[in-house]
Amino acid sequence: MVSSKPPCHVFPVRSFQAVRVLFALFALLVPLTAQAGSAELEAVPVQLHGVGAMTTPGSDGQRAQIVAIRQAVISSELAGRITALHFREGERFKKGDILVSYDSALFRARLDRAVQAEAAALKRLNVAQELRDLDSISVADYEQAKSDLSVARAETSAERVMVNRCQIAAPFSGRVGETYVRASEHVAEGTKLFSIYDDSAFEVEAIVPSRWLAWIKPGHPMTIAVDETGASHQARVLRMAGVVDPVSQSVKIVALIEGPRNEQGGMPLMPGMSGTVFVVPPQPVQSETIR
Repeated sequence: MVSSKPPCHVFPVRSFQAVRVLFALFALLVPLTAQAGSAELEAVPVQLHGVGAMTTPGSDGQRAQIVAIRQAVISSELAGRITALHFREGERFKKGDILVSYDSALFRARLDRAVQAEAAALKRLNVAQELRDLDSISVADYEQAKSDLSVARAETSAERVMVNRCQIAAPFSGRVGETYVRASEHVAEGTKLFSIYDDSAFEVEAIVPSRWLAWIKPGHPMTIAVDETGASHQARVLRMAGVVDPVSQSVKIVALIEGPRNEQGGMPLMPGMSGTVFVVPPQPVQSETIR
């Protein structure tokens, strides 16, 4: 006898076991997902910065060079033989110290001759004055005697200037940078002798993006880290260049180094040293927490 009920589908035992494993895995994943979701809902502090600080134009630093405020290359004012260089490279001197001396024998002899000529011209003028009082000299001869004395005095002054040029005095206190000649050498007029600089004050020259001109002004602070010494110094902007380089879109700024220039027991600052300047924009940095 055949039954009219539809046949029942019988699932294998292995299929039921697989379903149980899937339910177990799902039960383990649900708590982990809930924890992750709750973690995402917690408040996260976020730092918000102004527009200027976000661009951080000074964060990477700009290369810079140290220069002395007062420096000079001393050249010879006459042709002659150098007898002595009184200071060597790196040595300090004070204002008024004699830096170099020349052989002055010839110039002193010329000065003596001019002095004697001036004395003779003065005597002739005195005689002419006496003759004039006696109406025994013409006006032309008397005026000629006066003119001769004036010329003699001018020649004496010129020779005295040349004698004074046989010694070069320091125009300010500082140090000798480089020397280009040696003692006993004969130099021509205009020959470079040595370079000097004032080591009491230094400036920083840096090339920065021209867009900084929108906020950097004289008096703005900056920090320079010197490569050679490893020390950092505070500086303040003095001025900006009058032109902008259109190719690189950059401009030169000059800042004055403030505070002590020489490290205690360390290397002093020198012209030509290089470093990195760090400039912070004037915009204030704001902090806010987003929930």
